[in-house]
This record gives sequence, C-alpha cells and structure tokens, in this order.
Amino acid sequence: MALTGMRRSAGPYVAALRRRRRLLLALPVALAIVTATTVLLIPRTYIGRAAFVASEPASLSNSLGALGTVASQLGVPGLSALASGSASGSPQFYADLLTSATLLHTVVTTHFEATDTTAYGGPSFSGTLVEYLKPIGQTETDREVDAMKRFTQSVLSVVADRPTGIVRLEVRTKNRQLSALIVRQMLDLVNDFNMRRRQTQAGAERDFTSARAAASLDSLRSVETALADFRAANIDFSHSPALAAREAQLQRRVSLAQQIYNSVAQRYELAAIEAVRNTPVVTVLDAPEGLVVARPRYATLLTLGAAFAGLLIAGLIALGAERAPAGA
Repeated sequence: MALTGMRRSAGPYVAALRRRRRLLLALPVALAIVTATTVLLIPRTYIGRAAFVASEPASLSNSLGALGTVASQLGVPGLSALASGSASGSPQFYADLLTSATLLHTVVTTHFEATDTTAYGGPSFSGTLVEYLKPIGQTETDREVDAMKRFTQSVLSVVADRPTGIVRLEVRTKNRQLSALIVRQMLDLVNDFNMRRRQTQAGAERDFTSARAAASLDSLRSVETALADFRAANIDFSHSPALAAREAQLQRRVSLAQQIYNSVAQRYELAAIEAVRNTPVVTVLDAPEGLVVARPRYATLLTLGAAFAGLLIAGLIALGAERAPAGA
C-alpha cells in the first residue's frame, strides 16, 4: 500500500519530466559543450619548479666561527655576532630573499626571450614581465611595483622546509619556456647574492685578521726579545727558584704568542682565499630545465559537473513550469 501511494504521489512529477524530456536532454548537453569549449580555449598554465639548498663552504664556516671566538676574546662583540650569525643561512631567509623587493624588481624588469614554442609549448613571448603581467599605474615605477605584486600573488610560490633545509619555488605562466627561464634567473640571483655575501664576510675577516696578525707578530717578537734578554743576563739560573720561575713564565708567554700568531695567520690565508672565491654555494636539487609541467585543466571533471548541473536545472524548470498553472 505504501509503495502504491508513493508511486501515485510521484506520478505527476514523472509525467512532467517526461513531457519536457527534450529540455532534460538539451540543457545538460549544451552546458557540457559550453564548459568543455571554454576550458579548452583557455591557455594552459605551465609550472616551472626548482629546489635548492644553500650552505656556506666548510672552510668559510669554520673560519667565521673562529673569527667569532677571537673577536669575542678581543672585546669586539659586533664582529663576533656578525661572524657567528652569518655562517649559514636558514631556509626561511632564502624564502624571504626570493620575495624581496630588490630581487623581484630585477626579475620583472629582465627581458625574456621565450619564443621556442615548438619544443616548449604555449604562446611565444618576448619582453619583460612588466609587459607580460600588464600592470596598472600612472608612471613606470607604479607599473613595476604593481607587476611585482602580481608576480608574487599569481605567478610565484615559495616554500621553505625547515627540517630539511630545502627551499622550493614554483613559477606559473602561459609559456613553458618562460616559466623555466624565470626559475633559472631566480636561482642565479640567489647564487649571486650568496657569493657576494660570502666574499663580503670573508673580506671583513681578511681585513680584521690582517691587523691582528701584525699585532700578534709584534707581541711575539716582543716576548721573544724579553726571553732572549733574560737568558743573556742569567746564563745559569738553575740554582735560583725565582729566576727559574721567571724563565718558565717568559717561555709560556712565547708559546702562547706563537699559537695566537699561527692561528690568526692561518685564518688570514683562508679568508684571503674565500674573499676571491667565485664557486657557487647554492646546491640545486631540482633544476627547472625539464621539470616544467602543464597544469591540469580537469576538463572531463568540469564537463561532467556542468552536465549534472544542467540536468538538475532542467528538472527544476520542468517541475516549476508544471506547478505554475496550479499556483495561478
């Protein structure tokens, strides 16, 4: 009885849907075709990826650490903090560097040639990212600032993994080659900054240790002269405890001065080498070349969703039209 009642109550709705079966078929198909066409006509987005680890060479890290110790002992806290705090950079530091105003301005004002559409794909492009992003502004500076803002919001993505120390970046454009070129330039800019930073730190240490080496050498010569004069004036002091203690004291001062001078001289040589070293300090784990992928369009999923939405809308229209006369 209950089943029969349900059939009777649903009968008018089924009849209404049958009378408008053309609408139930045409609307989902039309929405599916429009959605599929729209999705396929929109240019594809290509994602360029890279991952890197930035670390200072062991020689520079050890040298800066020793510089911090020496500077602390000599009462130069500013130089000590600089040496100890800059021996290595955290992943978050490089993530912030990639989104800094100076680096972003360099990127958006650089001219890119992404015209190899046969090998890479996407519409060709030749120009700066200011031209590519089409920013707004009354002056050139305003347009560059707006381009930097749009670049960070819609093109660039940076993630710093603190446990592993890996920095990952992604660039999304409509040209596969352009995405790779932008990522490569950003890696080069980070590496250039790192080299300049390393050379500046090593240059500061070189200047500091140069002065300290000269002072240490003067101290060493002074205590050596004092020891030599003592021995010349006291040829046999084995029977005098006071003279023996004095000779041992001078000998310790000479040994300590020699150790300090040798340590500072070694640090000077290391700093002098690092100040002119131009080897890269960014270890690229994933290079952008060959890692540019097309962003999924989800055309099938969107088309099926549009068809289902069209079927639902058509059903509501059919039922609404059936009830309209009764309501009137």
